[in-house]
Amino acid sequence: MLKPAYGYKDRISSILQEIAFSEEVTYWNHACYWSYETDLKNDSWRSLHFVSVDDQDNILGLLFADICRPENFVDAMAILNLKEKGNFKFSRDLYQFLDDLFVKFNFFKMTFCVVSGNPVEKMYDRFVLKFGGRIIGVYKQQVMLQDGKLYDQKHYELFREDYMERRRLK
Repeated sequence: MLKPAYGYKDRISSILQEIAFSEEVTYWNHACYWSYETDLKNDSWRSLHFVSVDDQDNILGLLFADICRPENFVDAMAILNLKEKGNFKFSRDLYQFLDDLFVKFNFFKMTFCVVSGNPVEKMYDRFVLKFGGRIIGVYKQQVMLQDGKLYDQKHYELFREDYMERRRLK
């Protein structure tokens, strides 16, 4: 189930401190350092922050979207599955989150990126192409991660119109 993340701020901060610098989150952070404070805003003007939780209110994952409100589009996303790979509940919440961005919140497009080599890169490629989006391009040696190495960064773009057309066909 998706819930606003602000009410989970302390728990999220604790979780991120526990996993900081671990191999599992190398690609998620998009930086060579970690902030030990969680920067969850107390409004939804510039971002939408949600948590995926199970029936016992345990956090399964984080789903964040940065927003350009005047232009009405999603400018970036950060998605982190905190449980085992292939978690059905998190996967369902991830799809709901992406669907809500276009259907519930009515953003006209989303742009986001992934650090090349991230295991979810292939999933993002399939998702974007399935719903009529495109891979904009790859910036070479764009991001330095916590291992001190430079990585390429792949950028995506997906429009609401294309998403809604293909969503209806499902």
